[in-house]
Amino acid sequence: MKTFAGSVMRALTFLSLMFFSAITLAEIRSDVDRETIGMGESLRLTITGDASERLDQLDLAALQFDWEILSSSSSTNTSFINGARSTTRTLSLDLLPLRDGILSIPSLSTGGNRTTPIAITVNPQTVSASGDDSVRFSIEIDKRDVYIQEQMILTVTIEQAINLDGAEVTQLELNGAIVEELTRRNFQRQINGRLWRVTQLRYAIYPQQRGTLEIPSLSLTAREVLPGRSLLGARLGKRFRLSEDAIAVNVKPVPADFPGDVWLPAASLELAQSWSKPPESMEIGDSTTRTLTLAAEGLLSSQLPSITSMSDSSKITGIRVYPDQESSDQIERTEGFLGQRTRSEALVASGSGSWTLPEVSVPWWNTETDSLQFAILPSTTITVGNPVVQSPVQPTAMAAETQATATPVWLNALAGLGWLLALLFAYMLWRSRERKASDVETDNTEETLRPLLTAMKASTSQNDASATRQLLLRWAALHYQQPVRTLDQLKGLCESALADEVSTLEAAIYSQSDEAWTRGAALYRAVRDEPKRGTTEQTDYRSLYPTA
Repeated sequence: MKTFAGSVMRALTFLSLMFFSAITLAEIRSDVDRETIGMGESLRLTITGDASERLDQLDLAALQFDWEILSSSSSTNTSFINGARSTTRTLSLDLLPLRDGILSIPSLSTGGNRTTPIAITVNPQTVSASGDDSVRFSIEIDKRDVYIQEQMILTVTIEQAINLDGAEVTQLELNGAIVEELTRRNFQRQINGRLWRVTQLRYAIYPQQRGTLEIPSLSLTAREVLPGRSLLGARLGKRFRLSEDAIAVNVKPVPADFPGDVWLPAASLELAQSWSKPPESMEIGDSTTRTLTLAAEGLLSSQLPSITSMSDSSKITGIRVYPDQESSDQIERTEGFLGQRTRSEALVASGSGSWTLPEVSVPWWNTETDSLQFAILPSTTITVGNPVVQSPVQPTAMAAETQATATPVWLNALAGLGWLLALLFAYMLWRSRERKASDVETDNTEETLRPLLTAMKASTSQNDASATRQLLLRWAALHYQQPVRTLDQLKGLCESALADEVSTLEAAIYSQSDEAWTRGAALYRAVRDEPKRGTTEQTDYRSLYPTA
């Protein structure tokens, strides 16, 4: 009964894992362009899924309780990354709230997959003081007091209740600051029963000097388009020129008590690492890839420090490190940029032991709380053991009888004489075979090494790094007549010419770059020129190998 119950529980657990794994692997996600709007304003909801998702079959019934769907559009994007094809499907919806307050964009489902709900704040409808204006222009900065290099968002808003032609906004130019343009927003707004089209130009600004930063006066120029058409095209009405005054921003210096070498003012900052293989369970010859990621909300990727200085693993004896180049990226979010830096490095175990990568602490300044904080990467222990070799278990010898039968003395003497004669005969036979063994040892070595070198010649001619590594280790074990499990061991046994080529091969195998190994011919020559341990005449030994 217990066995049956246990089987049922295991089956249910397996099915549950399969179910939740499927949900995890096949996700659709939803994003909005704004999380705070006014009553009468529209927002854009973007739903994204992979090629298997049928976004056109989304159940939108729950969405229509609080929202009116003004329009929808879909697109498909296909890209190739490292030879792998990736297809993304996107559905965009323009939504208008039906009431003010805290509204929810509910979880939407298709094919058993669901999006995450999003809360939207809808403020009461704007009431215009003067109903005669038909074009409005304004600029707004989200912060008037910032630290040097801290992100602030400038929003330029154009509202129009009429059609405009040739609308232009003054180009934003700032001295002493970095300016990055964000995605333009377009939506609708209803005021006093009148429908307005709204365009928002947004900029992320990063002051580079302490003191006062002045956002210059900006202006809008446009021409009204009248109903109907003339013989020359559109009928143009009056010309608009609207402007806004300059804005002064106070830029504070780096706090005197900030301990870091790189100033990092951010809304949030995270430092993380991941491993392709657990570092605490490696064996000699194993490799694992360590990926370090530094991400900061409110900073550009160029403002983040290099991750190279965060790893002292290159100083550990017994671990070979092959770092890859850093990659950087910045992702636009609803309220600015998220800067990222990523670095991968391959770690190869060349000796047994246990080492600890020290804890890493990155100081940064939290602009939300105006306080010093630290991003902590915990210490990591790397344990490398010797490869486990399974040895056959010898059966325990049967115990002898406790009581031996008495044997006559003359029979014991005769048995001893027979043993002496057998030992003498064995000694004479061993002496005769020893002379012959020394003569055929070279021939046996030649017969064993020849097919290996033939195969190695083929792999090196094709610059096949992985196959060459395997053949090289097998060759070394026969050549030096001792176990050779890693390329590091081989470099400790061979001459400098071969050791240099082995290092080049090792770097090519564990490098994350796409650069191919091209030193096959040179490595094969070094193998042919390698003298056998204990030999003094290299010419005779090289005759054992196939000629090039």
